[in-house]
Amino acid sequence: MHINRVKVITGLDIGSSKVSAVAASIDKEGLFSIVGQATQDSLGVSRGAIVDLDEAVRSVSGVLKKLKAKSPNGLGQIYVNITGETLKGAISKGMIPLSLRGREITKFDMKRCMNAASTVHLPFDREIVHRIVQKFSIDDQPWIKDPIGLYASRIACEVFIITAALNSIQNIFKCVSNSGYDVKEVVYTGIADGSAVLDNEEKESGVILLGMGAELTEISTFFKGVLCDMEILQTGAEDFKNDFRSSAVFDAVIEKVALKLQSFKDTGKNIQSVVVTGGIIFADGVIEYLEEKLKCPVKMGVAKEVRGEVSGLDSIRLCTAIGLAKYAAEKQENLPQNAKNFTKTLSSAVIDIFNNYF
Repeated sequence: MHINRVKVITGLDIGSSKVSAVAASIDKEGLFSIVGQATQDSLGVSRGAIVDLDEAVRSVSGVLKKLKAKSPNGLGQIYVNITGETLKGAISKGMIPLSLRGREITKFDMKRCMNAASTVHLPFDREIVHRIVQKFSIDDQPWIKDPIGLYASRIACEVFIITAALNSIQNIFKCVSNSGYDVKEVVYTGIADGSAVLDNEEKESGVILLGMGAELTEISTFFKGVLCDMEILQTGAEDFKNDFRSSAVFDAVIEKVALKLQSFKDTGKNIQSVVVTGGIIFADGVIEYLEEKLKCPVKMGVAKEVRGEVSGLDSIRLCTAIGLAKYAAEKQENLPQNAKNFTKTLSSAVIDIFNNYF
C-alpha cells in the first residue's frame, strides 16, 4: 500500500508584469524543498488588481498547468498574494477581564483578547486579511510579548489589522477558481516577501522591506518580530524605466522611506536596515544609491534557506512565490501543536469555561 508522506504547498504570485508559482514539498521530517516552478507574462492585471478576468485566468492557468507537470504530488493547497491600493493597515486595541482576584492566562484568553481588539467596524465592502498581534499587557504592567502562564485580572493587546476591498479578494478567488483550483488563503505580498528574505533577527531589530515591482511599491516595516506598518504606493519601476537617478518618482519613494525611518526613530524604534525586493534590484547601482540617500544599510532581498529546484537568480525573481509557500509551511507547522492531544485540548476548554463563568 502506497502512503504519500509528502505534503505539497503552492505559492502563486499574481503580479502586474508576471505570474509566478512554486510548488514546495514538506516531508515527514518537516524539510521544506522547492520541487517545481513556473513563470510567464501577466495579462489582465494592473497595479496589483485584476482588470480583465479572462486574460488573468489564461495567465494563471498557464502557469499552474506548467507547474503541475513538474510536481509529481500535485499542487496541494494554494496560497496567493494580494496587493494594491485597496489594502490598508491600522492599529486596534482590545481588553478583556479575567477574574477579580486574578488567575492564570491561557491561550484561549489570548485568542479572546485578540478577537476583542479585532472587532472593528468595517464598511460592508471591506474584509480583514491579517490580524497581527503586536504585544500584550496584563493589569498595570508594561507591554509584554507572551503572557501565557502568568497571573492577571485582565489582559489587553494591540493588533495590526490589514484590510482589503472585498471585491479585490473575490476577484482573486474567482481567477484561480476559473483556472481549475481553489485558494486556501490570500496573503499580503509584504508578509510573503518577509517570510522569504528576512530572518528573525532582522524582524526583531527593525527592518523596512521595500518591494518595488513594475507598477507598485510596498513599504513594509517589521519590528519586534512582526509586521507593524505598511503602505502601498501606486508607482513602480515602469514609471521611470530604471532611470532611477533622474526620476522624480523614485525620489518620492526614497523620501517616503526616509520619513518612515525618521518617524520610527522619533518613537524610539530605530530601524536598522532596508531590504529591497522586486524588479528594481536589477537596476545597476540601485542598492548603493539607496544607501547614500537613506544613510542606512541597504541590501538586496534574496530568499533564504531554500532547497530544491531553485537557482540563485530564482531566489531573487521568485521571492514572493517562495515566501507564500514558506508562510504556509510555517503556519501549518504550528497547527498540529494546537490540536496535538484532543483530550488535553478538551480539558483546557473546560477549564477556560469554568474560569470565565465561575
